[in-house]
Amino acid sequence: MHPTRTVNMDLLAEIDKTTLDEDRLRWREDIKQAPYKIHTDRQKYATESWKETVGEDLEIRRAKLFRKIADNVAIDILDYDHIVGRIGPTIIGNYTEIDIVGDYLDGLWSEEGIQATLHDKTMLSHEDLEILREAVRTFRGQNPVDCVNEVFADVLGDWPRDVVTAHLKDPDLSSGNFGNCTNTYDFEKILTKGVRAFKEEAQMHIDEFLQKKGQNVDSYLFWRAAIIVCDATINHAHRYASLAREKAAAETNEARRAELLQIADMCEYVPENPARNFREALQSMVLVGLAKAMEHPMHNQPQWGRGDTYLYPFFINDINNGTITVQEALSLLAEVIGRWGTQLMVQSGLHKQTHQITYGINSINLGGVGPDGVENANELSYLFLHAVGLLHQSSPTVTLNWSNATPRWFLKKAIKVNKMTGGGIPLFENDDHMVECFVKDGVELEEARTWIGRGCVWPALPQRSEYKGGAAGFNSAACLQLVFHNGVDIITGKMLGLETGDPTKFETFDELYDAYVKQHYYVMHRTLWLADIARESQYKSIRLPALTVFSLQQCMDVGRDTMIPDPLCEYAITDRAIIDVADSLMAVKKLVFEEKKLTMAELLGALNNNFEGERGQEIRRMCLAAPKFGNGIDEADDLAGKIGQMSSDSLTSWNHDPYPRFKSVREGLSWHFAAGLGVGALPNGRLAFEPLNDGSASPMRGMDKEGPTAVLRSVLRADFGKGSYVVALNQKFPKNALTTDANVENLAAYTDAFLRAGGTHIQYNIVDNKELLDAKVNPQEHQDLIVRVGGFSAYFVQLSEQIQDDVINRTEQHF
Repeated sequence: MHPTRTVNMDLLAEIDKTTLDEDRLRWREDIKQAPYKIHTDRQKYATESWKETVGEDLEIRRAKLFRKIADNVAIDILDYDHIVGRIGPTIIGNYTEIDIVGDYLDGLWSEEGIQATLHDKTMLSHEDLEILREAVRTFRGQNPVDCVNEVFADVLGDWPRDVVTAHLKDPDLSSGNFGNCTNTYDFEKILTKGVRAFKEEAQMHIDEFLQKKGQNVDSYLFWRAAIIVCDATINHAHRYASLAREKAAAETNEARRAELLQIADMCEYVPENPARNFREALQSMVLVGLAKAMEHPMHNQPQWGRGDTYLYPFFINDINNGTITVQEALSLLAEVIGRWGTQLMVQSGLHKQTHQITYGINSINLGGVGPDGVENANELSYLFLHAVGLLHQSSPTVTLNWSNATPRWFLKKAIKVNKMTGGGIPLFENDDHMVECFVKDGVELEEARTWIGRGCVWPALPQRSEYKGGAAGFNSAACLQLVFHNGVDIITGKMLGLETGDPTKFETFDELYDAYVKQHYYVMHRTLWLADIARESQYKSIRLPALTVFSLQQCMDVGRDTMIPDPLCEYAITDRAIIDVADSLMAVKKLVFEEKKLTMAELLGALNNNFEGERGQEIRRMCLAAPKFGNGIDEADDLAGKIGQMSSDSLTSWNHDPYPRFKSVREGLSWHFAAGLGVGALPNGRLAFEPLNDGSASPMRGMDKEGPTAVLRSVLRADFGKGSYVVALNQKFPKNALTTDANVENLAAYTDAFLRAGGTHIQYNIVDNKELLDAKVNPQEHQDLIVRVGGFSAYFVQLSEQIQDDVINRTEQHF
């Protein structure tokens, strides 16, 4: 059992009494009504800079591009801003990044508007459209997506494009999800040393290089770029200081005028210098955070990481010294959480449709064991949870890092916040298991204990690069479909897999299973090969100096951009649809090979016709009645565990020395919807092109019939944690499951028992089906309704009808 920290319980009680102030309430209402805005000025200055720096080194070009943006994009301070700095001058919006992702915006070449969200288009002026179109012309063939896709086609022909079309893997590179793009910044260093210290560090390396007559010119150029980035970040903060003084001069309200002058003083001091108090710490984070948004907007704000750890000294010192009240601290923290959780994610229409994301996913980790082995849950952890509950937003993602010493007061507060938000906020992740996985993979214990969640539930080490290019997600169910069609994909009609034989000729279940394993390994290894090809290709056309400087000390030490291949880099992929495959193979085993109720030809005929007709419906009923994972049936659970381990083995068997082996991370996102678009009817009874099972360990919708404890027994018996860092499990309870303190204690005990027994991850929807059904009919009356989709939460009314039905049809559990 880990030791715990002493906590002031009276302070926790005081936190419980705090509420959102008038400005936060007004902001929350305004953001619901505000139109989504796509800002084109970043793209304008990026294009101008690129034309101005032709012939210069790539690292320097990207640093100058960043400086041009930071020095010129429009900024504003809104009336309810007490912490300043946002993406663009409007309450909600984002930039485009054609310079990184290429021609990715649906509607760019028409006059009908850009697809800003799944349901909303943003109309742009002809001038703005021309800015974006000129960017496409300028960066065509010079951005990493175009360059990598060209190499993919040269090496593997149409296969890389076809496997995306077939949904065998997702997303493609146009998601911008490559390299180390979702990393957290080193906020502890930023807050305690200031950005000027980063600049001085880079200058020190340059001086040493010149003194020793160094030969690695790339390192020298990186440190030069680092200085450009640091100066630009400081100058951007000073722009806010100047603007605050301008607004103060025109302000008639004396209190607001005084605050604007205070804001000006702050922005002149931080982030250039170390923060001196809680407010300055938050202000410094926001201003440096804008560097990431300006450099790589698609993955806008940095991950918070362990905010309750690096912010705690500022918070508790101010509280103890009486320089800030608990209510003031709550208001400031809620402002930053709220703003970072409502940043528009400007993606392609394809990715909006398949992944259902409206806001950028930035993640907060709370609690968990620190490098010293002590459980970190503290008063600020509690304040974070309280603020998240009051804000009632679908983002950011909040993770409670559960350890064997997680205090009950912390766990119960998290359950209460789940009730307040309704949609899986916070989620619960097994800190002890995560640390054990990293250590098993060769990471020192002290560093392993610093892990954070990125995006949905992706575990990562904050001081290591993480590589995702060309890989990301792998669709196991589509591999099973290849078996049924002897390697031919039903979407493209092409041979994307192996010829594993006519399945109607298989005489035993083992033959079928062996064919599936061969398809799985074949597609998996070619997918990982794509990742390696992308790694060796994309850095030739992209650098991310701001992300590198403010995130990775090891890169600053040696003078290397995070996009350049690094033997210490972490590699991971999400191998998905394990349960869909397990349930499907179990049905075939029972119905075809053991009970012989069907021939393989009959079953495949029904699948190919989507169970149509009287006989097809009869076969579907048989498939649905076959043993299913999630009901405490040992045979079904053991098969799921076997497939999960096989999939993990297929990852670790891929050798790409000197780089670390790929790890399995079975997150959620909304992959089950995107992946399902490539999969026809399955032997588990699922209809063609419906979403697959949500999460990664969640049972089939409506088929977990033995209660919530049986689901946990199945997940634990399958022992997915043996082969994967995290396996996302969703559970759904009605609101009346948390009406009393005893109910809260029951769900806390349920959560604790599961994680203590070795579960890796669990998250809850606390919502009534009656409300969900009404929200489909009357969406305007349910704008605040939040649900957990897979690895992220979303406003129910912003989701597609297919995902809405998926959430509705999940089993509503009861104790």
